[in-house]
Amino acid sequence: MRQGSSLGFCELCVERVPKAAMARHLAACAPNHDARRGGPCQLFHLRVESREVPIFWIDVEVKGESPLRRLDDLLRRVWLECCGHMSAFEIGGLRYSVVVDHEFGFDQNERSMNAKVSRVLTSLGQRFTYEYDFGSTTYLALRFLGTRSGNIGRPAARLLARNASPVWPCAVCAEPATLICPFCVDKPDPFSCPKHAREHACGEEESFMPVVNSPRMGVCGYTGAPD
Repeated sequence: MRQGSSLGFCELCVERVPKAAMARHLAACAPNHDARRGGPCQLFHLRVESREVPIFWIDVEVKGESPLRRLDDLLRRVWLECCGHMSAFEIGGLRYSVVVDHEFGFDQNERSMNAKVSRVLTSLGQRFTYEYDFGSTTYLALRFLGTRSGNIGRPAARLLARNASPVWPCAVCAEPATLICPFCVDKPDPFSCPKHAREHACGEEESFMPVVNSPRMGVCGYTGAPD
């Protein structure tokens, strides 16, 4: 896939902001969009990127006292969920998953996604990874950008910002594509407009999937986040 713009949109104020300036923008913007009821808590600001295609990125905020599985829930809802696949974080050399296999000696309390965010993210700038689907895996890279005291209401996590939707050219006419071939995702030109889908080399017009703003685009059964 080709690289594209690094611009993003703040989900709170809808302002268009470059990726490099988004963290600074959110430091000022997020407190202005906190909930009015309830008390403050420690909030962790994270940058999440596709490992293979970093044009796909989001910024999220998660409560420090929430378990990692709430961050997992947000990533699935916003970017990834297609068929209920397994997932895991790797932080500081430890793997945190929802299902812990005791036969291999994993400690469910320390290596499950029940671990609190504040217990596993301890250093500003800390980097860690996430995998969704251990077959057709989507790999994400995450970075701990900072903390603040604030109130986001009842949800354990919220989406702060995301990349602007890339425009992918049709391999035949270079017009904006709306379809992607799932068999050619890792090739240079997997995209097509509806008019030229029949001319695609794979000859599998009925197998095309929609172009969506997600690193899961074209993989498995992913067709975009639910409305």
